[in-house]
Amino acid sequence: MTQAAALLQNLAAAGFVALGVAIAYRWYRERGRAQAMLALALITLAVVAALGRVGDPQHPLAVLSLVEIVGFLLSGYFVLLFRNEFIPLGSFAFQAANLLLAISIVVGILDVTALAHADPRVATVIVLEIIGAWAIFTGEPIARFWLASRNLPAVQRARMRFLSFGFAVLIAILFISVLGGSALRSPTAIVVTELVVLMVIPAIYVSFAPPALLRRIWRMGEEDELRAAIQDLLIFSPTREVLAERAATWAMRLLGGNAAFITDPDGKFIANAGIDPARAAHLMAEQRKNPLGAPDRVVAVPLPLTDGQGSLGVVAGPFSPVFGTEEITQLRAYASSVSAGLERARVTERMAAIESNKTQFLNLASHELRGPVTVIRGYVSMLEGGLLGHLNDRGRKAAAMMSAKASEMNELIDEMVEAARLEDGGLTLKLVESDLRDIARSATFSVAPLVDSRHQVDLDLPERRVRVKVDPDRTKTIIANLLSNAIKYSPNGGPITCHVRARAGIARVAVSDHGLGIAPQNLHMLFTRFGRVITPETEHLKGTGLGLFLGRQLARLQGGDITVISVPGKGSTFTLHLPSASAAEASANGATSSAHGAAGEERVHTNRRSTD
Repeated sequence: MTQAAALLQNLAAAGFVALGVAIAYRWYRERGRAQAMLALALITLAVVAALGRVGDPQHPLAVLSLVEIVGFLLSGYFVLLFRNEFIPLGSFAFQAANLLLAISIVVGILDVTALAHADPRVATVIVLEIIGAWAIFTGEPIARFWLASRNLPAVQRARMRFLSFGFAVLIAILFISVLGGSALRSPTAIVVTELVVLMVIPAIYVSFAPPALLRRIWRMGEEDELRAAIQDLLIFSPTREVLAERAATWAMRLLGGNAAFITDPDGKFIANAGIDPARAAHLMAEQRKNPLGAPDRVVAVPLPLTDGQGSLGVVAGPFSPVFGTEEITQLRAYASSVSAGLERARVTERMAAIESNKTQFLNLASHELRGPVTVIRGYVSMLEGGLLGHLNDRGRKAAAMMSAKASEMNELIDEMVEAARLEDGGLTLKLVESDLRDIARSATFSVAPLVDSRHQVDLDLPERRVRVKVDPDRTKTIIANLLSNAIKYSPNGGPITCHVRARAGIARVAVSDHGLGIAPQNLHMLFTRFGRVITPETEHLKGTGLGLFLGRQLARLQGGDITVISVPGKGSTFTLHLPSASAAEASANGATSSAHGAAGEERVHTNRRSTD
């Protein structure tokens, strides 16, 4: 057992030496004042532990004993200075600590000189005074660290508590060893004590250099919350300003800092939390001048943006520089997410601006065009009516062509006005109960001027009414647009069918052609504003891309929709779906229609010779 106790004492001494070397290397890499104080504390403690295993314990050298005492006291004093780097001591407390250190060193000198052979009770008092001073030097910081850690991020909290726990156990061991007397000098007690000390060494080590696995375990509880915050930033933040404000708040929380701010590439502050821009700019300037000596350390990480590199800065809390290294690494990764969110918000705002500009353009263009077109239509009408003199055949053909083109222009203006109203939310519908057959007839007759000798429009209607509650004028516009598209995109002619039916509470108007058709990969463009499918076969055809966009929007405002089935080279079928005014009656109409078949259908054929 004696050999085991000696072995464990040697291992404990070696452990403290290794701990001192590790923290010294850490300080060499980071060179901070706080790291230096902690390094000195652990190095002097390692020296004391090593000297304790040198020489004869029964006849110790006075010089070595004095060095041990002074080193022991200094190790505690350096812990107090380590604490002072985070939260400065008051002048009175600092003077009291210096006085206590001086008195304890004097007591130690007396202990190894004049009182070397004093009564055991006097020796116990001297040891208690020295240990008490060390306990005061270390006890106040570890209590402060433990209490301060409660509101910090998980990894910082765990590191500070491991450090506090390690020194608290050392204090307890020292007092128990002195007060326990001879009972704790047995080999068994020494073995137990040294085993506890060996457990303390890793606890102190992980406080300044925790392994990655341990850090991951510590922060597991915060991972879900952080992921939710990033999701909120990337998806649900409505504007760039709101996103930046939320990002700054979370950055401050992530690092355990006192404030945070975000700047753009020009140095302009996008957001700030817990600090005003002037103060943040001053701290950034101080940080650049003296990175290690600035009174409030600013942790600034790059924020890549489209127009340059901004920055995400956090005014570190008092404990962040030493205990927040893990969080600083996380902050860099977090900045990438913030960059993505800011760019997403920027793109969204630009798209909104573009959409607003389009709407303004539609409003302006339709307003400016309507006046001249109205005048043109008026004069063309006068020409056709003979009010401006008699026209020959060529003049009449020209007037008819101008009238058709003016009507086409007027329809385009109407589309532009309707689209602008949709965007502005100013479009109102006048819903009345109507017969969809009448609306389809009216739409078919309205496109009759577009039909030439190569086309034939067939209107396929059921025998009974198809009751719908819609805006008749705008529903007519939808159907007329589908018919005009069918004519336009059937350059080789062929039959075009407008098929009206109602079944299961849904009324449908299907417009079919045998024209060019649409490739599947292009279908998604059809119902977008200004969206047109441009191919070698269609590039010469005129159009704005507003018709189908407007049609679907109008259909959806009335509770319906427009769908399309198309086969390239074989034609397309566009179907307008609308809710029936009465589902029960609509079902009955569908059944009647099926029973009657072709005999119960009304067919209207439109075949008009071209006037060209």
